[in-house]
Amino acid sequence: MSFWNRFKRVQDTVGVEPGQISIPDENLASGIGRLTSFYGIKTPKFPLEYLTILELLSIWNPDISQALSIIVNLGNTGHEIKVDDKSPDAVLDRINGLASKIYRTGGGTDGLVNHFLRQISLMGALSAEWVVADNVQDGVKDVVIVPVRSIRFKREDGVFQPYQYTGGAFDAAYIKLNPLSYSYNPIQTMDDDPYGIPGFYAALKNIEIQLDSVGGIGQIVRKMGLLGFLDVSLKIPEKNTGESDPAYRSRLGTRLKDYAKAFTANFSRGVAVHYEDQALKHNNVGSTAAAGAKSVFNLNEEQILSALDIPPSMMGRSYSTTETYASVDFERLTKRLLNCRRTTKRFLEKGYNLDLALSGIDARVSVKFNGNSGFQEKESADAEGQRIKNVTAKRDAGFISDDEAARELGYDEATGQRQPDRDLDPALTFKFDRENNRYEFVRPSLPQIFTFAKDTGKRVQNYAEAIRSILDPGEAKAIKAAIKAAGQKYANETAFAKGVFKAFDKELLKHLKKSNANKVSDKYVKEAWQFFRHEDNSDMPKKQSRQRFGININLADTNAIRYLTSIDRFFFGSGNYLTKNKVVGTKFINWLENEYITKGLNIRDEKTMQAFSKEFSGMVKTTTWDKINQLVNTTMARVQNFGQTMKLYEAGFKRFRIVGPKTAPICSFCSNMVGRVFEVEKAAKRLSKIVSKGFEDVSDLPSFITNEYSPDELEKLSDKQLQDAGFESPPYHPECRHRKAAED
Repeated sequence: MSFWNRFKRVQDTVGVEPGQISIPDENLASGIGRLTSFYGIKTPKFPLEYLTILELLSIWNPDISQALSIIVNLGNTGHEIKVDDKSPDAVLDRINGLASKIYRTGGGTDGLVNHFLRQISLMGALSAEWVVADNVQDGVKDVVIVPVRSIRFKREDGVFQPYQYTGGAFDAAYIKLNPLSYSYNPIQTMDDDPYGIPGFYAALKNIEIQLDSVGGIGQIVRKMGLLGFLDVSLKIPEKNTGESDPAYRSRLGTRLKDYAKAFTANFSRGVAVHYEDQALKHNNVGSTAAAGAKSVFNLNEEQILSALDIPPSMMGRSYSTTETYASVDFERLTKRLLNCRRTTKRFLEKGYNLDLALSGIDARVSVKFNGNSGFQEKESADAEGQRIKNVTAKRDAGFISDDEAARELGYDEATGQRQPDRDLDPALTFKFDRENNRYEFVRPSLPQIFTFAKDTGKRVQNYAEAIRSILDPGEAKAIKAAIKAAGQKYANETAFAKGVFKAFDKELLKHLKKSNANKVSDKYVKEAWQFFRHEDNSDMPKKQSRQRFGININLADTNAIRYLTSIDRFFFGSGNYLTKNKVVGTKFINWLENEYITKGLNIRDEKTMQAFSKEFSGMVKTTTWDKINQLVNTTMARVQNFGQTMKLYEAGFKRFRIVGPKTAPICSFCSNMVGRVFEVEKAAKRLSKIVSKGFEDVSDLPSFITNEYSPDELEKLSDKQLQDAGFESPPYHPECRHRKAAED
């Protein structure tokens, strides 16, 4: 059975009628003859006539008007649709044909979305109808807004059915709407009540107070002015002979009115004309009275904004709002907008799918709105980057697999394939072009995040994060042990420093013996060796490979991996990056002695101990991170240059040149080395000898050039002299960034 025939069966069952069923707002009484009984209509639990008041307030009340403007401007983020790829071109043509026709008097599809965001926020529900063409097979021809205030519900067979109230009488009062083409989508409802709750209802009482306040202020300003008011006193004239009391009072009143009229006319022009028997006095309005009125007005406005559910900071009201609180406000508002967009999404999907079904296209579409930009996008991006780092570190530490890490980041598996939408798989995406009121294809691009980083900087970052995640738990326990030891009694600062340091060192080494530090360092060093040893140098000049080697390449490779991994095992697995490092150990002891001297015997005081604990923990973490970065950077530089030396030798090159940064940050040692040329074979043989010896402690590492020469001495040495002394190969110092390149 064709899709059209299947739809015809549904049509025959529920009845899809051509044309518009609802009655236009301006002719609600014209629906006589297509009406149901008015009996059984569900009465809402709130007065619907207030919706008319809200409509008027949305135009001329500043708070409601601004709130709706914010909701529309932030809420319409643009959208796209997804459709299965059985007939994407036909779907695109069909949807674009519909988009070009609907709601043309209100700005097309984009204007329709704007209206719904406003309608939902103001009225508590979306109310609209898709209008079917006279020839049903032509599909949908337009969409019309059905006023929320005109909707009533009647329970039929246990289900509330929507009706439109026309304003007529008895049977002519209500039109039954077709759920296939009409939608009433409320945001919130009350128990056993299908009517959407207008969120702005709660503001009406305070808006009434606001109106009274503004009116009162206007009268005060007119009567008293912003600067105060003028008090004019007249001498009371004497009573005439034979003048009665009523006549005397009448003459006094007339005199005051005449004088006030004449004085006001002159004073409005900046001129005051009066007799000497008339006294003028200016009275100021105190600033404290104005401040008190402002406080009351602001308090009432806060209540209005609370009812509108719009944060004061979004309305330009400070009310002592901090940046942190403003970010919370923004997040809360975007969550509210998400609800409005979801309601709009359901209506658009209903119309688009109805149009496709009526036209005989077997496809389903899904609408997706874009998200809001973050309140602090950089901070959000940094947080997301840190989340990725943390997941990757757990993977690198061996706590989770590649696939588990991928799933934590929203991927199916570690292949870079984004998790598909389950209800539309496979699917193509059409993005709505708001300027042209059309949908356009969006070609999918799949991010690849779980490929091993090929640049040295990324390798260093990944390695450092991974090893840090291994060391952190042990350091935390060691810090606790040190703080506990600090609470004991000591004879002097030296005893204090040694006792605290010993407790820290003992607990740290205890943890390192149980950790996966060696496993992580081995993994990164071996992977880096494989890359730099066999990296693609397709742009390198082609040379004849050596037939007779003075070096056993396979043995040199094996020795190099063992040598390089032993270095990082020594530093990270055995604690020589921190407590066993002489320089760092001395720094710890000196710091602890100074702390004891500074804080004295009050180190055992609770507040002093809290301060000490915080400072000690910070010092440990800072020192650790500095050492990790230094060691990892140096290791990667060593792996890169060792691997390049063997590659150049194996490929048959005779010389290499030192290359790398020539501008800051660069030390005077490296600036002297850039551009120097050395012999490949001599460097390779020296390297083979070094790695064959193996590594046990720092004395087995090639000396850094910074330990042997000053910059001035280095400048005077020739390339040959430097190579004879064994200083042809980077790294020349810790964290050196220079490397080799084939010279010929």
